[in-house]
Amino acid sequence: MVTSLHSENFIADLETEKAALMEFVEILKKEQNALVQGKIDEIDYLASDKSRLIERLIQFDNHRNEYLKNQGLTLEKNSISTWFAKHYSNQSLWNELLKLVRMAQLLNHSNSLIISTHLQHNQRAFTALHCAAGNVSLYGPKGQAYI
Repeated sequence: MVTSLHSENFIADLETEKAALMEFVEILKKEQNALVQGKIDEIDYLASDKSRLIERLIQFDNHRNEYLKNQGLTLEKNSISTWFAKHYSNQSLWNELLKLVRMAQLLNHSNSLIISTHLQHNQRAFTALHCAAGNVSLYGPKGQAYI
């Protein structure tokens, strides 16, 4: 976890956060490919990496927010961008972070749509199988299994 609250370390911390975001975006891209190709085992593997990175990104976010609050800022995008432009001559790092966040949001949304489509397909297949079986219940009225 990042612990420095000094200005000279703030940029280095943002660089580290950027690297973590880039890694997260790559995982989301791999997840999307696995979803499209139906590689369930790969999705399970990626989920653990994704969870680990989410934890790191939350830590970075908390640290950055703490630093910015200590600078007297409200945590609004425009306020931060204005402050960044005023205090740092090169605003490209902040803009790159924002771009990566937006990319991650879009990929995550796209992946959720793919998952939703798969879920709907599975639900329709289950319904079709259930109907084809003549709606035979595997449980009696008292919840006891019977055949």
